Amino acid sequence: MTEIKGFDIDIIRPQVHHDQIAVGRGAGMDEARLKKIHDALLAFHNLENMAANVYRFQICKNNADELNKEIIAAMLNEMGHIEDFQVKLYEFGFKPSIMMYAYQVVGFIFGIYSRLQGEKGIRKMGVWVESKAVSHYDELLESVEWDDATRKVIEKDQADEYGHIRRWKNEL
Repeated sequence: MTEIKGFDIDIIRPQVHHDQIAVGRGAGMDEARLKKIHDALLAFHNLENMAANVYRFQICKNNADELNKEIIAAMLNEMGHIEDFQVKLYEFGFKPSIMMYAYQVVGFIFGIYSRLQGEKGIRKMGVWVESKAVSHYDELLESVEWDDATRKVIEKDQADEYGHIRRWKNEL
């Protein structure tokens, strides 16, 4: 078991139980707090869409089998993060932004570019993308007043990003 910040990051897709889903999560919160939550959840959702696409477009038959396995595992993990934030958006009564498609295009560009740079380029892109993610997580965890359940999901997803950085750096 590999643990970061109290989370087992070897679990790629944590289990979600039916009773963990709570609609109306923002009920009773003031508008300013809800606006910050909305903006932060959209940022998380958009950036995770970008990250998943980076990995999606790094996969190719010329890559070493072990590298493809690591890319696929990272992509699957990022897809789980997309789901986490999409669910949170809906729980708070929000919807994903149409801008997520622009982030997917950016992910495509970064993924293809790094794939053209070879295995080292793929790993370097992984470190760069995940380092940016960790920085966003830090900023949004500190600047937004989260409810406990949402904070726990965000902290788990951030621990996963730290794990990605560690894996990519170890392989460089």
